[in-house]
Amino acid sequence: EAVVSTQSTGEEAKRKHEAYMKQQNELMKKQLEKRQKKKRKLEEKKIEEDKRQKDNSTEKKAQKNMGGSEMKEVETLEDECKQVAAQLLKGVLLKVATMERERLMEQRQDVMKRYSEEKKRQEDEIKMVQENQAKSAEAMKVREKELREKLMKKFKQFEEKK
Repeated sequence: EAVVSTQSTGEEAKRKHEAYMKQQNELMKKQLEKRQKKKRKLEEKKIEEDKRQKDNSTEKKAQKNMGGSEMKEVETLEDECKQVAAQLLKGVLLKVATMERERLMEQRQDVMKRYSEEKKRQEDEIKMVQENQAKSAEAMKVREKELREKLMKKFKQFEEKK
């Protein structure tokens, strides 16, 4: 009877753990979708920036009317602006990726901590059940010994009366 109780407790703990892990899986999927959505938005912004840069090419046609040295200076400034913008975008993306990685690592640590706590709790429950079974078995042995001694006394009294 006690063994069946231990098995059902273990199965219940296993079911709880599986439900917990499934919930964590769903949460991680939602977060991944959210990150992908942010990434798509950043890519769309970059595409829009590229379109704006193409539109600026019409301004370059107007600049052709300027002198050669002025045109080279404007082109140099434009190139520098593009380089700075690219570096800024790269820096922002790296920072976002770093922050996201740190957040995920913290979340992973939290999940692992909760998992280990749950596992320890389950192990403690199993240990407690086993200890209770051992105590019950010991109590049964003591009671059996007492009853055997009592029966032997009664048997001896009966033999003596004969």
